[in-house]
Amino acid sequence: MRRITISVADEMHRALRLLAILEGKSFGVVVLEAIDSYLKQKKGYDLAVSQKDEK
Repeated sequence: MRRITISVADEMHRALRLLAILEGKSFGVVVLEAIDSYLKQKKGYDLAVSQKDEK
């Protein structure tokens, strides 16, 4: 598993932290669920990188 570091606005951090507390989940789990939801919404899991042969 890869680790990432991001900067978020204080308001966003607070909202995520409060949701985690209310749902009885860790902060990291809430963030991963948010990323997963975004990727599913944007069909990010279906993306692929293709390589073209240059001639």
